[in-house]
Amino acid sequence: MSEEVDLFMAVTGCEDPSMAQNFLEMAQNNMDTAVSLYYEHGPSGGGNSTNNDLSNVGSGEDDEALAQRLQNEAYQDNTRAPDEARHERLVDDLNIFPGTFGGVGGSFNPLLNNPDQLIYGNQRRGIFNQRDSGYGNDDSDGSDADSDEEFSGMTEGQKRLAKLFRPPFDIMEKLDLDSAKRKARQESKWILINIQDPSDFLCQTLNRDFWKSTTVKELVREHFVFLQYHSDSRSGEQYINFYPFKEYPHIAILDPITGERMKMWSGVPKVQKWCDEVYNFLNDFSLDPNSVNPIVQHKQHIDPNTLSEEKQMEYAIKQSLGDSASSDEDDSDLEMLSGGDEDNPLVIDDEQEGETESIITKPASEAKELTEEEKVKQIEPLNYEEPPQSPETTRIQIRTGDGSRIVKRFNIDDKVLKLYQVVKYEFKDKIGDGFFSLTSQRENLINKLDDTIADAGLKNASTLLEIMQDNE
Repeated sequence: MSEEVDLFMAVTGCEDPSMAQNFLEMAQNNMDTAVSLYYEHGPSGGGNSTNNDLSNVGSGEDDEALAQRLQNEAYQDNTRAPDEARHERLVDDLNIFPGTFGGVGGSFNPLLNNPDQLIYGNQRRGIFNQRDSGYGNDDSDGSDADSDEEFSGMTEGQKRLAKLFRPPFDIMEKLDLDSAKRKARQESKWILINIQDPSDFLCQTLNRDFWKSTTVKELVREHFVFLQYHSDSRSGEQYINFYPFKEYPHIAILDPITGERMKMWSGVPKVQKWCDEVYNFLNDFSLDPNSVNPIVQHKQHIDPNTLSEEKQMEYAIKQSLGDSASSDEDDSDLEMLSGGDEDNPLVIDDEQEGETESIITKPASEAKELTEEEKVKQIEPLNYEEPPQSPETTRIQIRTGDGSRIVKRFNIDDKVLKLYQVVKYEFKDKIGDGFFSLTSQRENLINKLDDTIADAGLKNASTLLEIMQDNE
């Protein structure tokens, strides 16, 4: 049996190799098309009749005979079995005595003892029913190790595919959303959540191409409590009710304190682009209670019922011309403000239309200040020799958007200009003759070149180096 047949059967749950082969032949061995055909025309009941139907289609049954057979089947008096009765108890996020609710021997303990049901619903953990060797494992090399028990009973081809499409168990937390918020608040981390539809092959591609990236894993471990839910699980359904979205797979950043969705993506993002966007987000927003974050204003969408008759007519015409024609007009009707204070809030659009659309509009004023670019280009690089450690010195971390970082020791009475000179020398291969910005606590340091490191508040500080694209 070929790997294509194995993969098709694993994704769709089909148990008949000949049926899987038929669908692959009809789709000319295109896996995405074959899976789509299976879900659109696959079996809804017994196996023999379905196999016969597929064999008839494959053998070239003429259109008239096929239409007659389908009509006869439509008028057959087949009554489906009744839905299975389900009894569930709704459990609120009650912070009461654990012995009474959800503790050892508590009334709600059965729900808490089955976290797989919260995360996966009735689906398998992975398309090959892979088993996790432990959630939330901080060892980067431990949780990816091959386990004989995990892949027992599989052929070599199935093992290879199971490893390829294995969910990111090593960075996932086995928690419901409320518990994840509490954990994130305790650890001062953001929540990163991924909602997957097991029947959508793009979700399996995300596990294969995106979550296996070492860069992504390191970034997630350092700054996020990561959750991955199936769309039909209890936790997944709860999330979808509170945070609607259109496309799978869905990735979002949540504020663990307010619960607000701060940023989201759909589809399979490019690793480097996604990491850059996340680093920019972390530089702009902080979970420190003493920090002041930019005000985020969600874009308001037009309700036709609130418009006048004339406006409703205009709105209907725009909609009839298509989404592309109306989106620009809608944006012009709304106040699109790009600053970061009470007068200029950031704008978030909850209706996501692009494949990996960033929903936070970055401030545009910084990149347009030509005087800042001129100042940076006038600074000469400096091969800096660090002073010996003493009470009059401090260490400053300089990190870049790709995750690399260096730490240098400075005298506290050194000018901020010296920090720029060192950055220009240490990162000369990346910067070249280009333009860069250096920020700390979301504050651009270009206006503090003449201040000392102590006066600028940079003692034991972490700064972000952002290299701008050349406009030429």
